[in-house]
Amino acid sequence: MTAIASMAEYRQRIDQIKRLKNRLWILASQRGNLDPDVIQISQEIDEYIVLVQKFWQSYRRDETLTG
Repeated sequence: MTAIASMAEYRQRIDQIKRLKNRLWILASQRGNLDPDVIQISQEIDEYIVLVQKFWQSYRRDETLTG
């Protein structure tokens, strides 16, 4: 996964996290928490969250510097 470059992409990633969380909930309730697909989706969500956090930290830092 590549770094988030814009606020629009940030919003897309947030929406993607929401969709994946819904899919995760459905799969986990059907197959259980230790199903390989459930674990894979959970890891994918984690990766998106890290990207979102990095973007937000960078965005806030840039906003603070430009005042």
